[in-house]
Amino acid sequence: MKKPRVMLDSGAWTAFRQKKDVSIEKYAEFVTKNRDMFDTCINLDFVNNSEKSYENWLELRKLGVETMPVYHMLTGKEQYLRKYLEVTDYIALGGVAKLNSKQRFGGLDLIWKKYLLDEKGMPKVKVHGLGLTQVEQMIRYPWYSVDSFTPVISAVWGSVLLPLIRDDNPYYLGIAIYRISDQGTHKSGMVGSYAGLPTKLKLIYEQMFEEAGFVLGTIEHQKQNDRRGKKGEQDNRLKPIEGLLTFDKADMSIKTLANHWEERMRWNLTVWNRLQKRTPLYPRVYGGEVPKVDEPIKGTKTIMHMGVSTTTHLEIFNLVKPKLDILISYAYMSDGIYKAIQNYTE
Repeated sequence: MKKPRVMLDSGAWTAFRQKKDVSIEKYAEFVTKNRDMFDTCINLDFVNNSEKSYENWLELRKLGVETMPVYHMLTGKEQYLRKYLEVTDYIALGGVAKLNSKQRFGGLDLIWKKYLLDEKGMPKVKVHGLGLTQVEQMIRYPWYSVDSFTPVISAVWGSVLLPLIRDDNPYYLGIAIYRISDQGTHKSGMVGSYAGLPTKLKLIYEQMFEEAGFVLGTIEHQKQNDRRGKKGEQDNRLKPIEGLLTFDKADMSIKTLANHWEERMRWNLTVWNRLQKRTPLYPRVYGGEVPKVDEPIKGTKTIMHMGVSTTTHLEIFNLVKPKLDILISYAYMSDGIYKAIQNYTE
């Protein structure tokens, strides 16, 4: 069994949101000291500033640290992309997640055709897609690697990833997200709620859960928030929801998909593993379509890094086989995370 790959993100986006600065000297020192732990380290890019990102990349090189440069789609300053491509063979495209579908495909088509493909439509360099989750985007472009946090975040916020069902069989190249937490709103026919799915689909999914060793649990109540006119008074009683579709009650001492985010994460990672087994081989020609047939494909694939930020995440990741490749932000690095990564990659 292969050792999982670990990609280190500089934490620039997290620092930007928290209005904090990341010391380039400390980042360089950390990477230098722990280089063997990471397969790839990302540049300390500067959000929405191509010039500053390029300067940071050059400064890290002066400090003896080679990192993967990031070209942000939203900046549009292609001269910096050209500069990177003159001296490196592995580059990341960022800012994709902030665009709508039309903008994503339009922008990515332009960049790939203009800079990243040879005359046969094959990739000239290794390209990493930051924050990619849509299967169509993963397959249309010949990415060397991508990363996503969606399976982890969805689980924490009460949702599971479910493959589409075609002819009563799961189709993992088409994935939808459904709320399944027993603390969410679930009404009959509600879009985005597991309880609102047709009975036939739920029976298929529940068989999949059982076969994979998961328990659905009971989806029956929602937690009541502060009522209007009763500020400061919270009614935490669990009340039935009218029109709710319910399931057989499960022992609440057992972790289920409905009552625990850790089980939802374990399921989501299992689904992601099954998706990865069905993606096309790498390298491949640009412009591929999502296969209509859902079958595992053996061979070298696009590397899919899954984002993690806590030791608990890694404990759950350790329960899923084969182990997934991961991405960790320097912003979340601690002694506990450091040791957890070592344990995960042993």
